[in-house]
Amino acid sequence: MGSKKLTDRQLRQLAKKFIGGTATDEESALLHAWYNSVDADPTEIVQVDAPTSSQEIGAAIFASLQKKIEQERARVLEMPQRSFSWKYAAAAILVLVVGISVYLNLKVKTIDEQLATTNLTVTEVVAPQSTRAVITLTDGKRLYLDSLPDGIIAYEGNARVVKKADEVVYEPTPDTKILHYNTLRVPRGSRVVNLTLSDGSKIWLNAESSVRYPVNFTGATRNVEIMGEAYFEVSKDPQRRFYVSSRGLTTEVLGTHFNVNTYADEPAMKVTLLEGSVHINYAGGGDAMLQPGEQGSVSESSPLLVKKDIDTGAVIAWKNDNFMMKGTDLGALARQMARWYDIQVMFEGKVPNRKFGGAISRNVNLSTMLKALEESGIESQFEEGKVIIK
Repeated sequence: MGSKKLTDRQLRQLAKKFIGGTATDEESALLHAWYNSVDADPTEIVQVDAPTSSQEIGAAIFASLQKKIEQERARVLEMPQRSFSWKYAAAAILVLVVGISVYLNLKVKTIDEQLATTNLTVTEVVAPQSTRAVITLTDGKRLYLDSLPDGIIAYEGNARVVKKADEVVYEPTPDTKILHYNTLRVPRGSRVVNLTLSDGSKIWLNAESSVRYPVNFTGATRNVEIMGEAYFEVSKDPQRRFYVSSRGLTTEVLGTHFNVNTYADEPAMKVTLLEGSVHINYAGGGDAMLQPGEQGSVSESSPLLVKKDIDTGAVIAWKNDNFMMKGTDLGALARQMARWYDIQVMFEGKVPNRKFGGAISRNVNLSTMLKALEESGIESQFEEGKVIIK
């Protein structure tokens, strides 16, 4: 039998039903299976400056519950499966559901296929209401942004890390020669996050994307690594070029605005230039200079190609909270929907060769999105947490 991952959305849905006393025996069994699939140490507790924050309180509660569960498990080590205390598990899951704990990004391993099924209805799948982004600090500790108040959330090297709603800003203090790296990850089902680096450069991260970057730029170059999709506005610094690396594709700039899309499930990696100029190089062969309105595209099956007169507004529509339908094929739109709504989108048979026009806000709920597709002649149904396009 195949295996799927239990998403955050699916876990929260099951947990709410369990806490509310409405979970069926089968759904309770799914939670039991989820518990048995999680690493023994599934969470990292991050201390922040405000000792009275709900995040710290929740983290302490969760840690205590985990300890009790582990103690109970130790008493029955001869059993093939972990002993499971529903009383403690219910309390732990409640902490997750109400958002008190920092344990919002679950380390879940693949488990039985039935874990992917929930009783979600299409009207319950809403557009992301907050950022679910996570910053991994130099020492491995994690900061869960939606559980932290605005203000200084960490000190890294000689920089202050400041949260401002959906924006994270690194404010440099006196230079240091020690190079510290942080990683910002934006999961599926999260709003876009804006990151300001210590040199003033800005990065917008789309859902299911990540960026690894220095806390302070200390060398002769400025280097970051991304996965997924990001839009850059790089601060000009003639003395230090800026490099963006992703899956063998390197973009070199001095100061400019551009978009990089390197999702692993897309047929090609693309760099689109809006302002200035960039040089792109692919480790598999090929390089090119781009001018505004041009797009470099490369895949495993085709060499580096440069396309002119690109609709740059359509390329960065995601940054402005829109699904740009114009010129978008149905397969690409389905992948965007899956990342944004944190769902599975499947096709019955071959993917229809259809392209669309217009645009629709990414703030609409899934039911509205599917209605728009229906009006364009695309039929679909929603069942067991999946959209099936016919």
